[in-house]
Amino acid sequence: MTSKHLTTMEERTIALAGIFQNCHQMQQLASTGKIDAYYLDVAVKAILNTEPENALDVFQGIAGIREGLQLIQQQLGDSDKKRDTELTRYSISVLFLAHKLLKNKAMLKQLSDGIEKARSQVEHFGLNHENIYASLGGLYSDTISQLHPRIMVSGEPEILNNQDNANKIRSLLLSSIRAAVLWQQLGGSRWQLLFKRKQIVNIAKALI
Repeated sequence: MTSKHLTTMEERTIALAGIFQNCHQMQQLASTGKIDAYYLDVAVKAILNTEPENALDVFQGIAGIREGLQLIQQQLGDSDKKRDTELTRYSISVLFLAHKLLKNKAMLKQLSDGIEKARSQVEHFGLNHENIYASLGGLYSDTISQLHPRIMVSGEPEILNNQDNANKIRSLLLSSIRAAVLWQQLGGSRWQLLFKRKQIVNIAKALI
């Protein structure tokens, strides 16, 4: 699927799926200590891919965003499945912080420099090395964590206090911010989440 086959609304849906997927993976890690290594790789690649062809390219194609598209149907659809209110809270917080970030030129520059540094580290250590998560986690702490209100992650204290887990959680949050910035750059808004829910859900189904 190439850029000329994607409508703006499809790209927005993919970006929204990225927010849900990263927040969900972060939730899983914080509460169980387990994470899907594939989706963690997708999250890191999304941060590093600053010049994508289209929204799908950010997430390595449909396979890389499948869980997020399913979560859109669960969270925004009319299904009887219980919605995850915690996931909704994280996602709304991420959208709010991304909106603030886009107005902060100095922080955007700081993020850009930090991502460039992480990209060169990947060439040296490989994508899923603890140094990469430490670098991206530190970048999140130095930037997005300084914006208010801060995202408070719920989970098991022993998991959250583990430095490696903390770095991965922050990396996933940084990737969800990446997706939220993309959503807003594509013209996504809170208004659309309210009034175009059905269309977004239908697009998510069709994309899968």
